[in-house]
Amino acid sequence: MTSFFFLRNLRILSVLVRRDYALQYAGSALGLAWMFLQNVSLILIYTVVFYFIGIRSQGENSIEYFSNVLSGLLFWIPLQEYLIRGTGILTDNRQLIKRSPLGPEIFLWIPFVQFLLHWLVTSIPIFIFLAWAGKLGIWSLPLSFLSMFCTGLFLACLQSYLARVNIILRDISPLVRLLTQFLFWGLPILYESKGILGKLNVFNPFFFPLEVFRSALLVGYTPQGNILDFLPFFGIFLGIFFLSRTKLNQIVLDHL
Repeated sequence: MTSFFFLRNLRILSVLVRRDYALQYAGSALGLAWMFLQNVSLILIYTVVFYFIGIRSQGENSIEYFSNVLSGLLFWIPLQEYLIRGTGILTDNRQLIKRSPLGPEIFLWIPFVQFLLHWLVTSIPIFIFLAWAGKLGIWSLPLSFLSMFCTGLFLACLQSYLARVNIILRDISPLVRLLTQFLFWGLPILYESKGILGKLNVFNPFFFPLEVFRSALLVGYTPQGNILDFLPFFGIFLGIFFLSRTKLNQIVLDHL
């Protein structure tokens, strides 16, 4: 039903996405290009530190290690932006939602579309490096995109709840930003999933999606995640989604 709603209102959604970008980057000289430069700058910093300087490689194959770092960043950066932007999307569009016959549901898809677009843009320099390093296969692009699309749908279950709670509690963005820090360091992006860290990684709901993404993106990558460890998170996120749709929806409409 949700996917049908998404496809049926795709044209309206494209207009809302362009409008949201215009509001986000209003007054900025670089406009939307600023988002690309931010992501590229962050990637360049990690490139200097972990590839050229060689921190954390500890004698290991620097290409292999840094490929894992880049794949982790490509997974995490758009996901983090989605989590933060999605939390405030209903609050930022409060007045427009009141006048829209579609209700708040379509506005929740705005950060999802932006998440996919940001992933595609951020992937350009990373794919160039991975292609040079011989880490890409012929199906790396479509399979990794499909993996991110599914991960975005998984996060959308939580995002639907956070966006509604943000209206009720006025502003939970500082708490969400803190949450992203715990999620980031709970993922094996800058380190390998071994020892005590490997045992802690399974408590991160995005650990298995990250391993699936890396398997789709990198040639010869052996995933560490187990789908059995992921299934409880999947059930919890689905429960949160239905809770937000049934219990919180009318409350949110009353607070708008």
